[in-house]
Amino acid sequence: MEYYKESYKKLFKLDNRIAIVTGASRGIGEAIAYGLSFAGAKVVLASRSVNTIIDNCKIIIENGGVAIAVETDVTEYSHLTNLVKTTISKWNQVDILVNCAGVTIGQESLKYKRDDWDKTHNTNLRSVFDLCQLVGNQMIKNKNGGSIINITSLAAVLASTNNPAYGAAKGGLKQLSKALAADWAKYKIRVNNLAPGYFNTEFNKKSWKNPELRKIRSQRSLLNRWGEPHEIIGPAIFLASDASSFMTGQDLYIDGGFLAKSL
Repeated sequence: MEYYKESYKKLFKLDNRIAIVTGASRGIGEAIAYGLSFAGAKVVLASRSVNTIIDNCKIIIENGGVAIAVETDVTEYSHLTNLVKTTISKWNQVDILVNCAGVTIGQESLKYKRDDWDKTHNTNLRSVFDLCQLVGNQMIKNKNGGSIINITSLAAVLASTNNPAYGAAKGGLKQLSKALAADWAKYKIRVNNLAPGYFNTEFNKKSWKNPELRKIRSQRSLLNRWGEPHEIIGPAIFLASDASSFMTGQDLYIDGGFLAKSL
């Protein structure tokens, strides 16, 4: 019993762990960065919106946390190498990686532009592999294992109309995570997908501001509403922490029951 009591106290703690969060300027990425910090991690916030992540770091520090901001365009490989180099220079390790940066460009399939396809895939899929590879090599070098969390979507398993590139990229990311989990388990690196449903964030502002769409998507959920950014924090801490130590290659859907609901 004493073993379980002591283990329980540490399950969700991230003390002395170093976390990188991309897309940390707003919405789900911002919430996860805050959450990991409150759980004890030292957090590197990465985004193109450098002034915003600097402000977010100030909030974390004012609340007793430790955080730094690194301006990062995830589609630029040199930015990704700089992100990892800066983190290692500061703390000598990376224990947690959350790939949250993303883009969606809606357009009818018959008229979808090649440039928009490339931008979507470069942001949502290729850059994730690039950063996973950079961080994975560092985790292997440090011999401490780690947790990689890739933010996928309902679009990884459900068709979204007029947005073929987004669904293809998120579906690819879903399988990429499983492939990396299989390759890196021997190094004690866990790779899982965290898949949000419809959340009230800047990313979804177009459909949120459309009363008809907002209602349809609310009614499609068992909880009959959209999620709020803070509701992703618990699942993220779970996947980042020892609470999920026997979990890898899995998809965790935080969707209010969207996938579970039948006709």
